[in-house]
Amino acid sequence: MEPLSQDVSKLVFGNSHMSTVIVQIAAVQAETFSPKQIVESSGVPFGIANPLIHRLRDAGFIELVGRAPGERTLLYRVIENPWWDAARHYSAPSSAAG
Repeated sequence: MEPLSQDVSKLVFGNSHMSTVIVQIAAVQAETFSPKQIVESSGVPFGIANPLIHRLRDAGFIELVGRAPGERTLLYRVIENPWWDAARHYSAPSSAAG
């Protein structure tokens, strides 16, 4: 399945990068993630990704769980809901090759 274009992301989410950030969060295999991980995996600049992560937190899609041990890095966790199931569908490797 093709990811949403930036134009469609802006139409649906009000930001052209939100769908990319959501899909990258959904692709994280660990229980927690940091904004830095999402920036590195998505290519979305920190100054754009970090406020989007805060919007997801404020909307109850993710929660702040603390800091990485011995670091200033903030860690977040997904709060499960049907939207994450859809985002995981987009983040799953394509089965067209097999």
